[in-house]
Amino acid sequence: MATTGSVKSLTSRMPNINLHEEVDDLVAQVPEGMVTTYGQVAIALGDIVASRFVGKVMSENDDMVRVPCRRVVQSDGSLGGYTGGGQREKKRALEKEGVRVERGKIVDFEKILFTDFKTTYPLRKFRRIQIDDRKRLSLEDDFQADGDIAGSDVAYQGDEAFGALAVFSDGEMEPKEVVTVRAVVKFPYIPTYLTFREAPVVEKLIEKIGEKPVLVQDGNGTIHPMRFGIASHIGVLFDLPTIGIAKKLLCGRVEGSGHIKRVDIDGELAGYAVSGPGWKAPAYVSPGHRVSPRSVMRILKPYWRHRIPEPVRAAHIEAGKKRSSVRH
Repeated sequence: MATTGSVKSLTSRMPNINLHEEVDDLVAQVPEGMVTTYGQVAIALGDIVASRFVGKVMSENDDMVRVPCRRVVQSDGSLGGYTGGGQREKKRALEKEGVRVERGKIVDFEKILFTDFKTTYPLRKFRRIQIDDRKRLSLEDDFQADGDIAGSDVAYQGDEAFGALAVFSDGEMEPKEVVTVRAVVKFPYIPTYLTFREAPVVEKLIEKIGEKPVLVQDGNGTIHPMRFGIASHIGVLFDLPTIGIAKKLLCGRVEGSGHIKRVDIDGELAGYAVSGPGWKAPAYVSPGHRVSPRSVMRILKPYWRHRIPEPVRAAHIEAGKKRSSVRH
């Protein structure tokens, strides 16, 4: 099974960009006497969805001379957090630079808001890869009807990933095979860019089983702003039939009644919201690649006794065990 070429193709196309350093360089541009916001830095990085990542980078900042994280505030002008000593110290540091703060908010916020970043919008380069790979997406059924089903999930501890893949067959509720891997990840968590973080881990898992099952990936398929979530992208990269299963609705509108409801995006079926007795919230399932919307529920039905279908649930448990074993 030639999966390596697909991921190497992705790896070779990935820009050699350290997004953490890019955020630091952007914040370093904010002049004394002005402030910016996490969202504005994210936009300069290339996508507003990276706002939380920007906040994480600022929370880890250890060079407050070059990277003045005190000048990064909330979008409503409130101060937000500060690793240099909390809000009181952030207020003191900003006022020392001529920024007025009253009742926890920047005075004349709009007048001193810095947005004129010099940037190449590096995150857009990763989005372009997704757009190019999406052209190969197929939502027509192209899988072995009586073949195996495998669930994939990845747990994290800092920059380390602990992946697990559980293979099931014939509707049995116990996996016939479980494989795990441990790897260092280089791409941060940013919503809708998850493939760049997890694909190398999934590659190692698939190589270990030596077959091509229907892969049920923890994450979205077509329930995604691009209609091309991690389950779809991984399917295209590895030429695998895939299905996405997620715990949160990333986008779309839930329609209908009963335990199985449609999720529509722009008036088209993207997947389903599935609920069950005792579940606190629905699960969201969508086709990834080489599986049609009409087939996802039929494929998963034999394995659906909990909120998350058994292949992914088993992989989730095994990934957690792998991570815990390293902690101890």
